[in-house]
Amino acid sequence: MQDKEHHPTMRPSRILLSSTALTLALALTLAGCSNTADGTAIAEGAATGTGTNDTAATFDTASLDTGAYNTEPRDFIDEGQSAGDFGPAVEGQRMAEFVIHPYTIDSALTTGGGMATGVGVGGIGKVLSGGGADDVAKSFGVITGFGSFASNPDDSRQLGVAVWRFPDTNSAAQAATALHANALTPEDVGFSSGPQTPASIPQLPGTLASTYYFDGIDTASMSTFTARGPHVVYTYTSAEENDTEWNSDVTARAVEAQLPLIDRFPFSPTDEIESLPVDLDKVLARAVGFVENEYARNSDTAVYGPLGWLHFDSHPAETAALFEASGADRIALANSTVYRTSGPEAAEELRDAFVEQTLDSYPDLVDEPAPQSVPGTVCLAGDTAQGRVMDCMMTYGPYVAQIQGHRSVGNTDPDSDTLRTVPQRVAAQYVKFVRAEEKGLGEN
Repeated sequence: MQDKEHHPTMRPSRILLSSTALTLALALTLAGCSNTADGTAIAEGAATGTGTNDTAATFDTASLDTGAYNTEPRDFIDEGQSAGDFGPAVEGQRMAEFVIHPYTIDSALTTGGGMATGVGVGGIGKVLSGGGADDVAKSFGVITGFGSFASNPDDSRQLGVAVWRFPDTNSAAQAATALHANALTPEDVGFSSGPQTPASIPQLPGTLASTYYFDGIDTASMSTFTARGPHVVYTYTSAEENDTEWNSDVTARAVEAQLPLIDRFPFSPTDEIESLPVDLDKVLARAVGFVENEYARNSDTAVYGPLGWLHFDSHPAETAALFEASGADRIALANSTVYRTSGPEAAEELRDAFVEQTLDSYPDLVDEPAPQSVPGTVCLAGDTAQGRVMDCMMTYGPYVAQIQGHRSVGNTDPDSDTLRTVPQRVAAQYVKFVRAEEKGLGEN
């Protein structure tokens, strides 16, 4: 079962990242799939507008120091590049559009859930830590999954929702039953806290539920597993003061909201997952990308739709409104974050709104000149309790890009100091935008 203590605080999407976000090797530094909320591809050319203005048109890109970063955007579709072994991660990123957001069930649940939020491939260990659940899921061929976990500001209430993909309907049904049975009699290893107690949710007869009481901290939890097609929906709630009524109510509403949503997901047939297209919308091609000595988790290179991206956002309700107003339809992440909007004016409005959000969260940051005087770029920098940070937001045509850096207090390892690479990444980002437009990449 998932212990209450093991939903760590999520790194916000636009608030400055710690260097610990870059801790695991990424086998491939490309991934992506085009999908809207209904799973259909957005046509190339949907976003319009030139990237040049009077300043940019005369700016000498040849003078920029871009370091070892690649500045030539790749057209993965023209190259015939498919997802291959990274297909399960791409499928999980697509699935994110069809996983509910905890704040829509309880508006107080806006503090994110760390490494339990995001795509999981090769098991479910970050969601269900200890107790043998990961091995159970693997035994039924779990392919991928996406989890979204959040709590209220004082961490007294938590809700997590995860959806896991299995090879077929039968294996998903068997996995749900086995995972529930494991929760009732878990192995005495890892973070397992002992067996849970069976429970029922009258309005959800197909859902397998259990409860647990954390003695000593007066906290009750509820976990559920529900098979739905080739997917298993998992929910987890916990509430201090033994508030079982809150757990039951939130769990029921979360499952009732999630089941019809995953029914809408146009999931890929199992034998076609490796053939998923890479970067169909050509937004990931515009992100900076990584050099050899930089490391990232699977979720640090990704393409999401707007609803999928909100799972990582520190102001999800506010940002949802900003995405709708700006027409943001695709977000790509690879050592920078690139948002595609409906046009240049919308991009500038989105950039300015993001800057205001950052200042609301980090009021001690101050304006910093754009590295290498790159046009269209606004930067904030300053010291936090964790170290020195810099956050730059760039616009180019309908795109907004964010480049962040962090140097932790006392850090002496250059490879974990992302602040030192900000000037070169800002320059590389700008050159990539220019080259993508020159190549007519996506004609948008």
